[in-house]
Amino acid sequence: MENTRFNLSLYAVGEKIRSPLLKIDKAVAENIEEIRLRQNLPVTLTISGKTAFVKTDGNICFFSKDGLLTAFKQDLEECFRLLCSNSVYAHTNEIENGFVTMKNGCRAGVFGNLNEKGHLKDITSINIRIAREVVGSANPLLDKYSGGGLLIAGPPSSGKTTVLRDLIRQLAGKAYMKKIAVIDSRAEISGGKDGILKNDLGILSDVLITPFKAKGIEIALRTMNPDIIAFDEIGTKEELSGVLDSLNSGVEIITTAHAGSIEEIKNRNITASLLKTGAIKTVAVLPKKRGADIKVLELKKGEKNLAF
Repeated sequence: MENTRFNLSLYAVGEKIRSPLLKIDKAVAENIEEIRLRQNLPVTLTISGKTAFVKTDGNICFFSKDGLLTAFKQDLEECFRLLCSNSVYAHTNEIENGFVTMKNGCRAGVFGNLNEKGHLKDITSINIRIAREVVGSANPLLDKYSGGGLLIAGPPSSGKTTVLRDLIRQLAGKAYMKKIAVIDSRAEISGGKDGILKNDLGILSDVLITPFKAKGIEIALRTMNPDIIAFDEIGTKEELSGVLDSLNSGVEIITTAHAGSIEEIKNRNITASLLKTGAIKTVAVLPKKRGADIKVLELKKGEKNLAF
């Protein structure tokens, strides 16, 4: 079995699910972004943004009523145990936030019955995400980006983290030589697991893996003397406060947000507030369809509106 990212993620599913998945054509497997198990429903794959079904013989189809690989309660329970390496308690903090970090540094989303104490039982859905390094995915952005604070926005599954990862790699590489402090809240940027960073983030990146992004920004400013602080998915007032601290310290910020258009960015409280801080010079809006043009806009100095 080849050690592709897809194959390495299959330790988390039982033999019944794993066996057909291992038969998938290599060229197809390289483009698989998610493996989704839902109780009493067919196993689905996200392939280059599209949903596909798996047959029990390992063939891929976009819909068929016959011969589909189906996940049942026991398959989900087995998958959950494997994800947690048979120690659910060790993953309590992650599970409370709806995910488990896998051995390969990717994240698996887990849904079921989450009670007020943060205990998850009766698993109904598992989404095994397969993060990929796509070297050069940030090139269209770099061609138009002249530095300064940057917000990378896009709808779900548009590749925000993939572009962010490649952008960090290039900016912290020999061509730009920027010192970048990466605050990696779910280890998805770095692929970090057990002290090993599996993804290439350039030669001048320093990585802090912590779910507390605001605290991470504070630590980076105080101890690492970065040129840039990069993190994924800005979402809280505390993180926004950290951005302001960075701005006042002369450190640039690069972050991402779920928003499919400029209008959505303006309508979301956190992203609208982010733009008003003055910490963001450039906004890149990723298309839903990967490979389509990235819109890059600059915020006019002294104005609140975005313009090309």
